[in-house]
Amino acid sequence: MGTNSLLKKILGGIILMVNVKVFSDFNCPFCFIATGIVEQLKKDGVDFSVEWIPYESYPEIPLEGKDLYNNYSKEQVDSMYEMLGRHAKPYSIEFGNAHIKYNSHRALLAGEYAKTVNKYDDFSKEVFKAAFTDVKNIGHKDTIDEIAEKVRLNIVEMNKSIDEGKYDDKLKRAKELVDKHNIKEVPTFVVNDEHNVINIRNYKRIKKAIVEAK
Repeated sequence: MGTNSLLKKILGGIILMVNVKVFSDFNCPFCFIATGIVEQLKKDGVDFSVEWIPYESYPEIPLEGKDLYNNYSKEQVDSMYEMLGRHAKPYSIEFGNAHIKYNSHRALLAGEYAKTVNKYDDFSKEVFKAAFTDVKNIGHKDTIDEIAEKVRLNIVEMNKSIDEGKYDDKLKRAKELVDKHNIKEVPTFVVNDEHNVINIRNYKRIKKAIVEAK
């Protein structure tokens, strides 16, 4: 029996809010769709708290980005984005010709700063939009600054905090959580630290896992 299951048994009848950890990376198009799923769950009245865990999938990607056409055919990449577009449509998410995958390290650190000023949701939406709709280099400091300004973050404070390494431990903690929860891909929804749900194509399954965890 997991820790949370035991706690619920001990408390007997006390309703606790379901916690959902979403492991996500700003250079992951499926994670962009995950933001729409979380919004839809809230619109549907599902009661849960959400933690976005920064998962740096490809730290080796250079700042200028990596062209997917170098590893996959144009037909394969275009087919993937056609599929993504179908699954994103219910959440009003659009994809551009985002065949270049950019380094997400600084964007993830900036996201941790945004959390401290309760601006993460706004910031993350704009980062994903920049990466996959507008097809901008989210690895570039100027792009992050532009997004930060758009959502009214304190750019000077944000960059000072990032450059001083204030949020480096957050990414280290995220790696520990990746190991703890045996995360193999993003996005992964971890419900009450017990159940991993990875298929963003099945909204009903994600919703069911959260509702039944309460």
